Amino acid sequence: MQEHNKIGWIGMGQMGIPMVNRLLDNGIEVGVFNRAPQKTAEAAAKGAKVYPSAQTLVQDYPVIFLMVSDYAAVNDIVESLKNDLSGKIIVNMSTIAPSENLKIKAAVEAYGGQFAEAPVSGSVGPATNGTLLILFGGDEAVLNPLQKAFSFLGKKTFHFGAVGKGSGAKLVLNSLLGIFGEAYSEAMLMARQFGINTDTIVEAIGGSAMDSPMFQTKKSLWANGEFPPAFALKHASKDLNLACMEAAAAGSRLPAVETVAESYRQAVQSGYGEQDVSGVYLKLAEQ
Repeated sequence: MQEHNKIGWIGMGQMGIPMVNRLLDNGIEVGVFNRAPQKTAEAAAKGAKVYPSAQTLVQDYPVIFLMVSDYAAVNDIVESLKNDLSGKIIVNMSTIAPSENLKIKAAVEAYGGQFAEAPVSGSVGPATNGTLLILFGGDEAVLNPLQKAFSFLGKKTFHFGAVGKGSGAKLVLNSLLGIFGEAYSEAMLMARQFGINTDTIVEAIGGSAMDSPMFQTKKSLWANGEFPPAFALKHASKDLNLACMEAAAAGSRLPAVETVAESYRQAVQSGYGEQDVSGVYLKLAEQ
């Protein structure tokens, strides 16, 4: 097995920058493209080669990782590369729906390439520290040569099976994230309505069976009433909407997910989309 030590990367957003830095810091050769070229400056300073287009990037790298905003962006990239994908491997690390990844897989294969999905669980901190969870869906023959690169990005890689399973796992995890964000926000709001001291209720929750790593990470945000984004609320809302979409297509109901998805939609519509996922509290506190 020949490991992939050369990675092309498209998408230098909040997650893409620290992930590319991890690869560069661990000796992986990385070429990058981003529609806003100024976002490639940090990677360039670390030795990444910056490309003027996705087409020029894909010519030099056997494997291309995508870390972009949504299905439309992934689809646009793949369509723009349709004449350049023969023999290439596209690994989609963006969070899109399982049904959407299957459409991208079909397109990539029709253009002569191979496709896998590898969305991640974790936000900017774990991306910076290399402690993400990699949620892989695709052939083992594609996964194995990528294990070294994945080991620099995350603390564990889960192979869930075929394409669609990894992105399904991501929606499972992010649906729980949204539910927990809503539940803790409602609990903190309830405490405020009862006139309970914020620091005291935070300590009580932290000492109870209802504590969690998420609560420990976010408790200072609820305590201070300020929500700088580690994972933006608008992205959580997108993922909850995707989970609802997939459930509806399967003819199933997810009552808690659907309720929380509506709460997050309202928060985005009220202008809180750039706040942290836990910032749904701000919308709830308006009522």
